Amino acid sequence: MLFSILSLLTGASVHRTVARAKRNSIFIALAVLFLLTAYALAVTAGAIWLAGIYGPVGAALFLAACALLIAIIALVAMSIINTREARRARERRAAVESLATVGLGLIRAQPLLTAGVLAAIVAANLVGSKRED
Repeated sequence: MLFSILSLLTGASVHRTVARAKRNSIFIALAVLFLLTAYALAVTAGAIWLAGIYGPVGAALFLAACALLIAIIALVAMSIINTREARRARERRAAVESLATVGLGLIRAQPLLTAGVLAAIVAANLVGSKRED
């Protein structure tokens, strides 16, 4: 019974979620296309403007140095974010391990209590409504 309700609830929302994801991906692709076009035109305009000041070679070198600097900043930011995420994952894993250790300790110290809790959970699942939807 519980599985049929769960599949009914998720089945309807899955179709809506897939349709929404498809629609959003199309609009995001269009936005990215036009953002890249605007970026390319801005770099071209900057190169033309800088070529009037520093010459064509100087303008190209200046824009290349700016692009390299932005790439280095992005890589450093990515590295910092990955390091934080790895630290958080280690902390979560340690918390789960300590919780499991406490649970095992409780099972060893109070086996009758553990058996009673498991019996209550099984009984609650078996005594539920038998009606199929």
